[in-house]
Amino acid sequence: MDASSKIYNSVAVVTMNYNGNLNGITVAWIMRSSINPKILAISIGKQRYSYELLKKVNFFGINLLSVNQINIAKHFGTISERNFNKFEGINFKMSKNKIPILNGVVAYLECEKIGDFEAGDHNIFLGKVNFEEIINNEKVLLYGEHKFWRD
Repeated sequence: MDASSKIYNSVAVVTMNYNGNLNGITVAWIMRSSINPKILAISIGKQRYSYELLKKVNFFGINLLSVNQINIAKHFGTISERNFNKFEGINFKMSKNKIPILNGVVAYLECEKIGDFEAGDHNIFLGKVNFEEIINNEKVLLYGEHKFWRD
């Protein structure tokens, strides 16, 4: 285990809609990058199908998962949308920009993509938050040391 694995992060499902093709991917590499305007950064592996779609879309959603949503994190983190509809059997609603909002999440932030750049084997996508909502007050699921943490 390397020292960087000691960095703990909130777990989210990043959702998007490319011409009616709904997609989501579990991410733990999320960070604030500006307060005014509010800008967030997410890091996605270039080999991921979601990377291909994020390059094409204008908006994406960040669904912060609760400690009770480990199964959702695993679902969106282990199955490729390229060959499977990840949203089958998943409860969600659509935002005004037609981005999936997962039921039961702690919070939802919708971002307009304002840029992206390469970072080694990943790509950093920058999003300006244009809508955000705290949905419940449960604890946020964390990821660190290569596993999920509830506390």
